[in-house]
Parts: sequence; C-alpha cells; structure tokens
Amino acid sequence: MRRHSAADELINIREMCARSSAPASTLRYYEKLGLITSERKTSGSRRHYSEATLHRIIYITLAQRAGFSLEEIAEQLAILPNIHPLPPKVWEPAAQEMEQRIDQHIAELKQLKIDLRRCTRDASR
Repeated sequence: MRRHSAADELINIREMCARSSAPASTLRYYEKLGLITSERKTSGSRRHYSEATLHRIIYITLAQRAGFSLEEIAEQLAILPNIHPLPPKVWEPAAQEMEQRIDQHIAELKQLKIDLRRCTRDASR
C-alpha cells in the first residue's frame, strides 16, 4: 500500500475556491484555457487540484493584478515549472517582470493624475 504525503493530497474545487479566493467559474475558465489542470477519476466526477496548482492560481491572480493579460500569463506559465516553491533563480525574473509592470502602471497613474489636474485647471478658466 502506498502512503500519501501532504504533497500528494488533492484539493477539491470548493476548498480550492476558498484557498485561492477564485470562484469555481474562474477555475473552470483557467482550466479551459490550459492555465491550470485538474484531476478527475471519471469525466463526470468533481475536479481536484494539486498544491502546485493552488500556487499557479495565485501566480495568475498576482500577474493579472499587475496588468498582464491571460495570454501573457499563459506564455509565462509555459516556461515556469509546475512545482512549488519555485526556485529563486526561476521566481526572481518572473517577480522582477511583475514589479516592472507595476512600476509602469504607477507612472501611468501619476501622469493621469497630472492630466486630470491640468484638465480641471483649464476648465475653471
């Protein structure tokens, strides 16, 4: 009989939704796009996910918040190993890319604020 480690345990969809803060519809959509995978015993059975998939979902969520499209995220995930934790030499370039995108958004928002103030001043003349 094979013993199961914590890493072998699968997470059901309800628990995955709770742990990832992503609704089931989002998880099914990510799976349809090939961003994540689930395991099912039969075609009609419920989805179950690995711990590594939880971390992929968290990565997707962070990348979307940083402004990456799902297409860009799919490209990033294609080169990342499906393991957790990611080795620093793999994670650091991905994190750096996200930080650059965040900095770009901050700069754009600061410019938007300047433009808005300029517009408001011009309108009051």
